[in-house]
Amino acid sequence: MKIKKLALSFFLIALLGFTTKAQPSKLERCINWGYKILEGDTAKHKKNFLILLPIWGVSPETGWQLGLSSGFVMRLSHDSITRPSLARLNWQFTEYKQLSIRPTIDLFFKQNKYYLKGQFVYNDFNEYFWGIGNTTPDDDKEQNEFKQTKLNLRILKQFVKGLYAGPQLQHEKLYNMSLGPKYINQNIPGLNGFESFGLGLVLVYDNRDEIFYSKKGSYIEISSLWQNKNFAGQYSFDNYFIDARHFKQLWKDNVLAFQLLANFNNGDIPYRQLATLGNENYMRGYYNGRYRDKHLFSFQTELRTTIWGPLGAVFFGGMGNVGNSIADLSTHIKPNYGLGIRGVLLRKDHINFRIDWGFGEEKNKGLYLTLHEAF
Repeated sequence: MKIKKLALSFFLIALLGFTTKAQPSKLERCINWGYKILEGDTAKHKKNFLILLPIWGVSPETGWQLGLSSGFVMRLSHDSITRPSLARLNWQFTEYKQLSIRPTIDLFFKQNKYYLKGQFVYNDFNEYFWGIGNTTPDDDKEQNEFKQTKLNLRILKQFVKGLYAGPQLQHEKLYNMSLGPKYINQNIPGLNGFESFGLGLVLVYDNRDEIFYSKKGSYIEISSLWQNKNFAGQYSFDNYFIDARHFKQLWKDNVLAFQLLANFNNGDIPYRQLATLGNENYMRGYYNGRYRDKHLFSFQTELRTTIWGPLGAVFFGGMGNVGNSIADLSTHIKPNYGLGIRGVLLRKDHINFRIDWGFGEEKNKGLYLTLHEAF
């Protein structure tokens, strides 16, 4: 992935801010003036915030990319308990007339009694495909083009403080597939398009102090999805997912964070519902889908530290793998590591803009620009 111009611009701004530490009074006044415009003054602090970030880059499979990442931060109740909610809309258009639209909501209702999380995805896009397994060679890469709609939705109720449970659903449709010659005649479920529909249950324990920049506490999620072709869709399979995080405050806003992910699938699974290694949140440095199979585990740890004022940095590392069986997860384990720059956009809820450079084995690497932390 080529380095994006926006990342370079933000990095240079960060360096400039760091080097001007010798004049804190003028710079602090300028920073506070910017925050006052965005957040309001201390006597009349804004309740809702709109954040707009450009998406701009170049890659071989898309040509130039232009888009916008927007986030609307709000509180659905004015008490001191209710957590902030976030509505996001990312859209992206490319030189080759590809289009991606991804609205997302994370809504906490009064006193966090209910939590609604949803995402809709529309893609008229393409992606690289290396086949299935944890040892697929680079030479097996081919480009698939497709259209996709996907909906994830869950509604959770808080039964006791920090403990949530509720139902979830997922619907995905892949159509208008255009495959490369290497895989066009292979019997891989879903590679010529598919439709799936699943229902499941979610259990969450969450005692983090903050949701956008957690300094202490834990988050543990256990979820399931059951899909049956006799009910809806074309395939029957089960999915089980575990996400466990822990945060330890070291000093001030400096934090040591840990995350363990596990994904297990059983049945006749379309290829795009398989577990995949790598994205902007875990195993950074690997192309999303570079390795995919029935099961996955990943572990990462991250040191989050303040450089100066609103600027921060992170250093992360981890390992992970996919496998056709649970035993396969212990073979060919893959490392990742990297670093990132942070800029505080909203101080009250500590919402960061982040740029991460991730690296994996061999030539795997990635650059990520987005809102808030990876986990």
